[in-house]
Amino acid sequence: MKAFSNSVGENREKMNVEHTTDVADAETSLVPNAKRLLDFDPVRDGFWFANIFAWTDDDLSELSSQLGPLIKGIGMGFPAILGKAFAGRLGFISGLVVGATLSFSKASNSVLHAVARRWRTFGLCGGMALLAKERWGSATDEPTIELDRDSIRPILRLHQAQTIRASWPRFLKYWLQALASRGVFAAEELWEESRKAMAEIDEGRLAIIGLVGDTPDPFATHQVVAFGYEEQLAEIDFHVYDPNAPGRVRHVVVRKMEDQTVIETDMPTGPKKQGGYHISKTEGSLSMLFVVEA
Repeated sequence: MKAFSNSVGENREKMNVEHTTDVADAETSLVPNAKRLLDFDPVRDGFWFANIFAWTDDDLSELSSQLGPLIKGIGMGFPAILGKAFAGRLGFISGLVVGATLSFSKASNSVLHAVARRWRTFGLCGGMALLAKERWGSATDEPTIELDRDSIRPILRLHQAQTIRASWPRFLKYWLQALASRGVFAAEELWEESRKAMAEIDEGRLAIIGLVGDTPDPFATHQVVAFGYEEQLAEIDFHVYDPNAPGRVRHVVVRKMEDQTVIETDMPTGPKKQGGYHISKTEGSLSMLFVVEA
């Protein structure tokens, strides 16, 4: 895995475009490289605080109202996946019926609250990503880094809900696919999503990227802001603002291999010390990324 940089260059133009060429040797043709960096600085345009919040009654109420469709989808999909794994097509159909019965029961909100309370803290990465994107694109005198954490929390919740409504079907789809395929996706689909993110940046817009892994936890997903990329040969290195890491530049690298496309990152992924996983089972690896159109 390539060495990653954790700093943002100063005095960039709104769109910094570079084209370079490398020559491997006299017998090799020129290999074009492309670099696009928008004038987004995580130190200035990101939040000073990390994406860690303690539960409140308002949070749980918002969770119930906004995540209802996602929870029902998981409730239907997970038993179906298990049924298919153990009993093939018949098991898949049976699991889908069981999942539908459970997910549409009146107890779904109570179950959701009980599950949420298992964790002392939770994240609003989608809300932070979307608000940072909106503020960067608007004419405001107050830098995002100076915003008060408590006063903007309701706004972050609303923006989180907006990203969930826009993306939960795809999060669910890719998460279930990651479980079924052990984290391996078709190269074409992953490369196409990467190109969509690049196109947003080429147009001078920040791209919110949803990150999916292969953990058993359906909530172990993440959203970041892509503000630049470097492309060379069969590799795309996205420069991202990670709400979990204030003031730092993180990287998500999409690389074409012989028979598949893989995603590597310098964001923390893999097993947690306290148990469970962060986004993915494998350290430094992700299963899928896609543009969140919120």
